[in-house]
Amino acid sequence: MKCWRKSILLAVMLLTISLSDKAQEAKIVDFTADLIEYNESIGKGIQRLIGNVWMKHKNLELTCDSAYLDQANSRFKGYSRVHIIKADTLHVYSRHIDYNGRDEISRLEGQVRMENGVTSLKAPRLDYNMKEEIAWYYGGGQIIDSSNTVESFWGYYFVDSDEFVFNENVIFTNPDNTLVTDSMKYNSKTEQMWFDGPSQIFSDTNYISCNRGFYDSRNRISTFTSEVFMQAKEQLLWADSLVYNQDDRFTEAFDHVKLQDTIENVVIQGERLFYDEDENSFRMTEDVYFITDTDNDSLFMYSDTLFSIRVEERNTRKIQAYPRVQFFREDIQGRCDSLGYVIADSLIQLFKTPVVWKDNNQMTADSISIFLIDDGIGRMVLNGSAFLITREDSLYYNQIKGKKIIGYFSDGKLSHVDVTGNGESLFYPKDGEEIIGLYKAVSSSIAIRLLDGKINKISFLIDPDSKLLPIKGLSHNDRFLEGFRWLGDKRPADRQDVSNWK
Repeated sequence: MKCWRKSILLAVMLLTISLSDKAQEAKIVDFTADLIEYNESIGKGIQRLIGNVWMKHKNLELTCDSAYLDQANSRFKGYSRVHIIKADTLHVYSRHIDYNGRDEISRLEGQVRMENGVTSLKAPRLDYNMKEEIAWYYGGGQIIDSSNTVESFWGYYFVDSDEFVFNENVIFTNPDNTLVTDSMKYNSKTEQMWFDGPSQIFSDTNYISCNRGFYDSRNRISTFTSEVFMQAKEQLLWADSLVYNQDDRFTEAFDHVKLQDTIENVVIQGERLFYDEDENSFRMTEDVYFITDTDNDSLFMYSDTLFSIRVEERNTRKIQAYPRVQFFREDIQGRCDSLGYVIADSLIQLFKTPVVWKDNNQMTADSISIFLIDDGIGRMVLNGSAFLITREDSLYYNQIKGKKIIGYFSDGKLSHVDVTGNGESLFYPKDGEEIIGLYKAVSSSIAIRLLDGKINKISFLIDPDSKLLPIKGLSHNDRFLEGFRWLGDKRPADRQDVSNWK
């Protein structure tokens, strides 16, 4: 029992000594002033220091014009021209300080300024935990470094890592950008920031909004996520995420990407976008939709990839789509493996096994050029292995083929057709509604006139050779020209069907 009592007594003595040492360590014992007063009316044990006040506690030095020192409680209140020096690297200035030596926390007020040689923090009031090396302000504050300024309602400064956390009405500015956000973390050593909440970024060349992001101010590279919107000149962009390089003026956008050209009234949607601001060009990939909104009708086009570049001298844009291209407009549909579109020229060019459908007509060739006019299609040029098929019903097809076919349209209907080079034709003439036979002809040049979409007149201009065959007893070879392929099952049925490659 005596042994236990001795052990308890020893532990109490050691604890008392430890607490005494800590209390002694917390006391402020190093100080000087021009005048030191003791006045019980001020408070018991409180000293008043006047003129050239200097105080040191651990690795903290402090000067001011006047102060009250409570050594028993390790409290120091300084007034006027307060200057804190921390380890010769950090300087803090204010009009008033309330310093607690026990927990090493300072409360500063009045034009507070904290400087570390790289960054300056300004605030009306600031709390500074010198043991943990954390400072925080509330009611408004500002930090300034070599090229950036940040303002917020309140914020934290982690001194050792040079990292700041800002909240409420955060405004970040530098020579290139202004960022307005809800909360932000900023490292002044690396000049990198992370921000969260509804955010807006303004610059001379574009505007961006998002809900989350990262910005490397030194390398001028930004990453934005969550409901991203960007405006650059006439271009509007939406995406789930976006990476922007200011020096290269290059943008990458990912997932649910939508790009709108407000001048050309064009909308492009896809999953990945690569946009060159200087070239005013972009490449969209993965399930790309291209939509033109016109007074007459809208064109819906689908492809795996779409490339576009703006031609400033002509105030227009060139489009290239590939591969697996399909398009739908109420008056015309088509598909190919590669497509070019010059908006100002109203010219669409199809390459690699192109097919175009217009009403009950199907057109194929090595390449097809479609010339659009205000009220629809003006003409269509089929180059190389040109083939025009008009479906009369489920059994009979009128057919024209040649090296080159030009179809002209009037009021949205095919009005006449010119065939040049190895022209061949196959038609089913009618007496009223009854087919009377099969008319086959060969000529180097054929001119066909149509009325209400039906053949009205055929002229065989060079070396014609023709014959009329009875409808009964026709063989398969008689009914179809060589190379005939009816591809109606591959025709896009509506705007939603353009993504269905059959």
